[in-house]
Amino acid sequence: MYRWRQHFTADKGEEVSTHSAQLTEQEMLLVLQPQTEHGSVLTALREATAEQHRKLEERFDAVSELADMHRRPQVIARYAAFYSSAFAALGPELEPLHELRFKHRRQAWEAVNMLQASADCATGFPAPADLREALGSFYVVEGSILGGRFIQAQLKKQDVEAAELAFLNPYGTAGGSMWRSLLSAIEEHGSGDLGIAAICRGATRAFDHAEFVLCGGTK
Repeated sequence: MYRWRQHFTADKGEEVSTHSAQLTEQEMLLVLQPQTEHGSVLTALREATAEQHRKLEERFDAVSELADMHRRPQVIARYAAFYSSAFAALGPELEPLHELRFKHRRQAWEAVNMLQASADCATGFPAPADLREALGSFYVVEGSILGGRFIQAQLKKQDVEAAELAFLNPYGTAGGSMWRSLLSAIEEHGSGDLGIAAICRGATRAFDHAEFVLCGGTK
C-alpha cells in the first residue's frame, strides 16, 4: 500500500496539514484529489505514469518497510539515494527558476536526511535533456516528498515515531505551497504537444529510477 499516485495530485488550492495524523485516510485522499481540466499537462502526467504507479505500489509498501525498525535504516538509505541523485541531476535546469526555490528545497531535505545514500542502488538519476524534462522528473520527486506526509500519518497511527523519519516531511508547513509552485511551473512550461511530451518523458524516466532505487536496485 504505497499510494504514490494520490501524492502527485494534490489540489492546487489546498494546504495539507502537518498534523496529518489527525486526518482520516478518506479525508487525506480528498485533500490530495486533482482539480485540473481534462487534457491538461497534469492530466497527461497522471495518465503517462499510471502503470508505473501501479507497479511500484505492488512492489514497495513504504509504511510496512519503515515501520520495521530492523529494515528501516536500509529503506531510508534508499530514499536518500533517490533524493540525493535527483537534486544533483535536476539542479542545473531547475535552480534558475526562482519561483521553485530549488536550493531551499534541497537544503530542507538535506537538513533532515540522517543516513548516507544506499550504495546498493547508487546509480545516477537520469539527466534531463531540457527544462521541461527536468520539471517532469521533479514532479515525481516532489510527489514522493508530498506523499511522505501521508506515510508519516500512517506510521503515527501505528505509534511509529522516530527522529530518522523526519525526512518524510522536510518542508513542514510550507509543503502545500511548495507543491503548488511546482504545478504552476509545469503548467507554464508544459504547453503544446511537444511540451507535454517532454514533461511526461521526464516523469516516466524518473519513475523508473524511483522503482529501481526504492525496490533495492531490482526491476
